[in-house]
Amino acid sequence: MKLLKVLLPVLVDFGVFWAVVYFNMPHHSMRIGEIGNGNLYSLMAYFSLFWGLLLVDGILTQYLIIIPLWNWVKHKGASARFIAGVCIALVCILFAGGLSYVIWLPEDGYRPLLSFWWYMTEIQAVYWMVNFVVLYLLDRKRVNTDSEPVEPEAEPAT
Repeated sequence: MKLLKVLLPVLVDFGVFWAVVYFNMPHHSMRIGEIGNGNLYSLMAYFSLFWGLLLVDGILTQYLIIIPLWNWVKHKGASARFIAGVCIALVCILFAGGLSYVIWLPEDGYRPLLSFWWYMTEIQAVYWMVNFVVLYLLDRKRVNTDSEPVEPEAEPAT
């Protein structure tokens, strides 16, 4: 079950991103020269060319960070889940901002920086939402049985 919780969410997420890139490839070529242009196609070119490295990174992140976090959060209350969600959102915003800043060309002004920052944040938020929905669906039966009170068995009447 643990191997399924590590691989399935990452493969579902990458399947969604692969479909987006694949259906855009006939309209736009994905070449190494497209990477770093600071637009949507540069991100899709990066994904289509380095998907193997990104997949390994996703699996390692899932195994080392997300599964332990998921196992901790699923048995906690709503406040712990909210705090974990806020922390993940903050990490998404910070990483998206950092990556957007690295590829931003200052002579283009701030609009491309903010636009790409917002887009990168959306991509990460969708990734994590899909990831946690898949984990929830995998653990749904286990979570429901753990949270239901167990009734003691009635003793037979003598």
